[in-house]
Amino acid sequence: MHGGHNITHHDVSLLHLNRIYYRLALSMMSVHPVFQFSIIIPVKRDDPFIERCVSSAMMSVPAGSEIIIVLDGWDTDRLDRFSRCGWVHVHGHPAAGPAVCRHFGALQAQHEWLCFLDSDVLVWPHTFSNAIGNLSESGDDGLIGSYDDRPEAGTVVSRFRNLLHHYHHQQNHGSAGVFWGAFGIVRRAAYFEAGGFDPGFRMASVEDIDLGYKLAELGYVIRIRQEVQVRHLKHWTLRGMIHTDIWLRARPWTLLMRKYRRWRHRPLNTSRREQLSALTAALTFISLAAVMISDWNWGYPLVFLSFFIALQWNFYRFALRHFHLLRLPQLLSLHHIYFCSATMGWLLAFVPLPRDPQQLDHA
Repeated sequence: MHGGHNITHHDVSLLHLNRIYYRLALSMMSVHPVFQFSIIIPVKRDDPFIERCVSSAMMSVPAGSEIIIVLDGWDTDRLDRFSRCGWVHVHGHPAAGPAVCRHFGALQAQHEWLCFLDSDVLVWPHTFSNAIGNLSESGDDGLIGSYDDRPEAGTVVSRFRNLLHHYHHQQNHGSAGVFWGAFGIVRRAAYFEAGGFDPGFRMASVEDIDLGYKLAELGYVIRIRQEVQVRHLKHWTLRGMIHTDIWLRARPWTLLMRKYRRWRHRPLNTSRREQLSALTAALTFISLAAVMISDWNWGYPLVFLSFFIALQWNFYRFALRHFHLLRLPQLLSLHHIYFCSATMGWLLAFVPLPRDPQQLDHA
């Protein structure tokens, strides 16, 4: 579904096949097809992936659901062929960032279950059937998934970053108390009782984590489900990774933990092990710098590096199933940069800085 402006007979046939697959999957799980979703997708200007994202969602979403696309500060006829389906709705919105656009989409939603989906992911045919099975069995108020282990971008930085995310979500299967905007499902009533996404976040940052904390404080249960996966399309650069980890992840996440007093509850990549790994990574870099400018013994950085590998051994066992062993030095370097960036962001959370109106209005 990449060319022209009309839904072809081939597309219609695929949609019918998807409905058949969906009903078969539900019957095998003894789940009644009562789940209908409002899938909400915020889209930045000139997004290169949105057509593929919408096409994949249309092939996976249960019958009777709707897709709500919110264009963040732009307009386009690229999505006309989707809106002609009748259950895909395209809305223009003044430029305001993904948090505001997601909330605007939620206000248009007609169904009990809201599914927030990033425009740079692909949904698989089994994604929603797996989600429905989990929600039906658990009775939870929602769930979040994870990226799969095969990102489209093939660079080392992109693959490392995606696999790191995949690893943390898979390791934390069943954990509650967080939310994820790339693929997160929540009851409509719970979302609005929690106040929705905070419009104070002007860029893609930790607005989803903030929503997860608010939902948890009200007693709603949103769990990480490892079998609910989507494919990530984003291309990461080293510079972009460092900037994101310092300014859009670690610093605002630390501010949220202070705000909600979440120091004891540390899911995902804020556990004690991760904190100790960050300290060890910083010590490795400091000791290496000391070796370069003084007569420090090389034994110090080697000790810290060995301790770091021991702490992260499970991750490297996983990562080396996807990378050749010769890539290990690159993985170690990227992993250290990731932890040092996170440490820098954590430290900056305790330093008064001028408010950035483009990032976090209330920080």
